[in-house]
Amino acid sequence: MFVFYNQKSEALAKEVAKAVGAHLGRKEVKVFPDGEIYVRILDKPLKKMAVVIHTTQNNGDLIELFFTLSALREAGAHCVRCIIPHVIYQRQDEAFKEGEAVSAKIVLNLINRYADEIITVNAHFLDKGGKYTFGGVKVLNLDAFPLLGQHFKGIPNLAIIAPDEGAMHYAEAAGKAISRPYDHLIKKRIDGETVEMQPKKLDVKGKNVVILDDIISTGGTMIKAAEMLKKQGAESVRLGCVHGLFTKGTNIFGKLEVVCTDSLPTKLSKVSLAPVIIGALKH
Repeated sequence: MFVFYNQKSEALAKEVAKAVGAHLGRKEVKVFPDGEIYVRILDKPLKKMAVVIHTTQNNGDLIELFFTLSALREAGAHCVRCIIPHVIYQRQDEAFKEGEAVSAKIVLNLINRYADEIITVNAHFLDKGGKYTFGGVKVLNLDAFPLLGQHFKGIPNLAIIAPDEGAMHYAEAAGKAISRPYDHLIKKRIDGETVEMQPKKLDVKGKNVVILDDIISTGGTMIKAAEMLKKQGAESVRLGCVHGLFTKGTNIFGKLEVVCTDSLPTKLSKVSLAPVIIGALKH
């Protein structure tokens, strides 16, 4: 078995390859002055399994992934398993307005042309971990929230909170993994201009709270939720997510502790996805 990767997933791929006894596959990637990308597979996986661990954050990452998968096919790999920790364009999972392109479906269908198996991690368009068919493409969706739960397990008097009802299954997965209470926030209108967020059932007074979501992009909503929970008596509030996009940078969080996985490696990536990926490859 060979494990190929892009630069953003290098550390993760090396951890996985070592654990499963695979060879690290070498490839050459160049970007020309006009922005075009060149990919060449240097280790030929002829009649062998090729695993591609390749996160995507921008268009260049996506094009490199397409070229890598195609080149592995041309190189004679008998099976290509594509692991995409973060799938770019995943939030457009349906046409909200007439005429919109459903980018999540398009991206998956293009990847599916070259991959025998597609593995994602907490894809925004899938509810929970498990096997799904989305847009006609079979996908294995891995759940990293139990890993996030384990990261926070040592905090005393801990409560796991989801930012809204739609994200409740994230808090549930983390909470159940470490036997800690979990809940989701609801919005309560105080007056015509003021909206308050509070847990639906849990009393956070005196508790150390972790707010978990799949993606933190700008972070504005999460910061506001943390401020409100502190006002409601929470001893401390931390933030966690699987995919840390942090489009406004990380300085906006101030002293607020924020943790994410290495699906997109940042200085806040404190949780490795290797355990769930290794588990998937061994089955």
